[in-house]
Amino acid sequence: MSNNLCISISDHRGTSHYLINHFKKRYLALFLLLLSAILIGGSYSIYALYQQTLFSSSQLDLLNVEAEQLTESLSEESAANQALTQQLEDKNAALALLAQRVDDVETILGLQNENGEEVTLEQRIDSAAISSAVRGTLFRLIPNGSPTPGIRMSSGFGSRVHPVTGKRKYHRGLDFAANTGTPIYAPADGVVEAVRPSNKGSGNFIKLNHSLGFATTYSHMSKFKIKRGQFVRKGDLLGMSGNTGLSTGPHLHYEIRFLGRALNPRSFVTWTPENFDSLFEKEKTVQWAALLEMISNVVSMQVQLTRAPEQLTSIDTASTQTVSTDKQKL
Repeated sequence: MSNNLCISISDHRGTSHYLINHFKKRYLALFLLLLSAILIGGSYSIYALYQQTLFSSSQLDLLNVEAEQLTESLSEESAANQALTQQLEDKNAALALLAQRVDDVETILGLQNENGEEVTLEQRIDSAAISSAVRGTLFRLIPNGSPTPGIRMSSGFGSRVHPVTGKRKYHRGLDFAANTGTPIYAPADGVVEAVRPSNKGSGNFIKLNHSLGFATTYSHMSKFKIKRGQFVRKGDLLGMSGNTGLSTGPHLHYEIRFLGRALNPRSFVTWTPENFDSLFEKEKTVQWAALLEMISNVVSMQVQLTRAPEQLTSIDTASTQTVSTDKQKL
C-alpha cells in the first residue's frame, strides 16, 4: 500500500498529477486543522467582539439617556436658582424701599434716632406705626381744623369792643363770617351735651363734649342737625350757621374749652399733621407730655393685642422711644 497521496487536477490543457508523500500529508492535515482552529477562534472572537459592541452600544445609549436627564435636571435647577435669585433681589429691593419709606415716615414724624443706638427695622416700623397711631388718635379726639372749612375768620380771640353793645368785652372764641345756611362740622369725636334754641345771647347754641377734657361750642346757628346725647364723629354735620341771638349779621361764634377754661381756638383751627408740634408750642395750659404718654400707652396696648408674644418686647421699646421723642419736643 502506497504512502503517497495522489492529487489530480484537470483543465483544458490536460490532467496534472501531484503526489504527496506521508509526511506532507501529515503536515497538510495539521495545517488544515490549524486553519480550522484559527477560523473557529477568529469567528468566536468576532462574535464576542460583536456582542461586546452591542453591550457597549446599549450602555452608551443608557448613559446618553442619563446624560440628557441630568442635563434637563440641571437646566431646571438652574432656572429655579435664577428664579430664587430674582426673588431674593426683589425682596432686597422691597426691603430697601421699605427702609426708605420708614426713613421718610420717621422724618415726617420726627422719630430719627439721635442716640446712635442700634435699632432694628421692625422696631423702627413699630415706633413709626405707634407714633402715627398716636397722632391719628389725637386728631380724632382733640378739636382741630375749621368747623366751617373755607370760611374766613372775622374776629379773633381776646379783648375787643362788642359790635352790638359797644362795650369792651373779652371775646372768648373766634367768629367765622359764614352766611346763613353754611354747614358746620364736628372738629373731633364727641357727644352732644347741649342743643339750645334761643333768640337771645348766643342764639341757637350747641355744645360738644370731646375726650380728654376738651369741649367746643357753636353759637348763632340757624338749624340743628343733631340731638342732645348723640355721639358724633369728626366731620359729622352739626347744623347750619345763622344770625340768631345777639348778632349784627350772619356768622358762627366758635369756642374751645379745656376743663371749662376758654382757649384760643386759632391754634387748634390751624393745627394739622404737617405742623404737629405747633399746638404744643402755642398752647401751654395743657400738660401735653402726660397726655401724649397716656395716648401712647393706650395705642401700644392695642398694637400688642394684635401681635405675637415674641414681638411684644420690640413694641414696648418702640413705644418708649416714641414717647421719649415727643417729650423731648415738649
